[in-house]
Amino acid sequence: MKALNLQNGVLTIRKDHSLAQPNAGEVLLQIRLAGICGTDLALLNGYAGFNGVPGHEFVAEVVAIGAGVDEGLEGRRVVAEINQWCGQSNRCEQCARKHYSHCLNRRVIGIRDHQGCFAEYLVVKASSLHVIPDSVNDRQAIFTEPLAAAFRIVEQLESNHYQDVMLVGAGRLGQLIARVMVLQKKKLSVVVRHERQRQLLQGLPLTCIDESMVKAQTVDVAIDASGHHSGLMLALDAVRPQGICVMKSSYPEPMNIDLTKLVIDEVELIGSRCGPFPRAIEALDSGLIETESLIDRTYSIDDYQAAFALAQQKGSMKVLIKPH
Repeated sequence: MKALNLQNGVLTIRKDHSLAQPNAGEVLLQIRLAGICGTDLALLNGYAGFNGVPGHEFVAEVVAIGAGVDEGLEGRRVVAEINQWCGQSNRCEQCARKHYSHCLNRRVIGIRDHQGCFAEYLVVKASSLHVIPDSVNDRQAIFTEPLAAAFRIVEQLESNHYQDVMLVGAGRLGQLIARVMVLQKKKLSVVVRHERQRQLLQGLPLTCIDESMVKAQTVDVAIDASGHHSGLMLALDAVRPQGICVMKSSYPEPMNIDLTKLVIDEVELIGSRCGPFPRAIEALDSGLIETESLIDRTYSIDDYQAAFALAQQKGSMKVLIKPH
């Protein structure tokens, strides 16, 4: 089969990549559409030390099943959670607690010890699948994983009484976070760095600002989705005493940041990663979240170099790859 292969920061295409078959509890997926994420771009620069087939945002069709898998899954359109947990509750404390995304033995699709979706086919655990309703097309379904990550912030803030939010970063993930946060009916300001980011947010009940307009200690919640340590510093500076700062970025290099503010101002710092797929699918199905405007272009897998070149341009949004 065709698959993109990352080795030591160099991405190439292989047309003879081996095709795995599903074991018990697994399914074979035919990838219908895959999306390039900021994490995929970071992998090219050595993030996580990953070698193999990258890619983790996708919609696919189940074409074969392993032993013990519900036969009703065959032929269904699905998405899969990127964390492939071990499920051994007698050996894994996190799986015993049903905290599957934090499984101590997890493999992560296209990021850690697991083949990714920039390929014609992919084998995953059946238990990680979510069926996509017919009313949600492939170009919407491709946003399930990052949209779920955006909804994770809402989950983490549900027990807190907050009124105003500042989001730093309006790129691929930031656009989805902004769309999710406006549903919470809070006062929202978004720090934007590119005119196109501002244009994509037009019409939403929020305020676009630039960095010079950020004032210290003025918001209850600040979210960093900038992908850069300067974004985190900006977010920390903006949080009021006893406020919350949410880290949504994966930073490629260690940071040297003075965290004394956390103690003096009693600021809570929250890491935020993967989120609820059912909630994301429901939002897409109901039309609450519009995503079509966030798609720049779709390329065949043979044109992967052009696809990644566009994805790496400043201000670019979602670039899709069609393996078949």
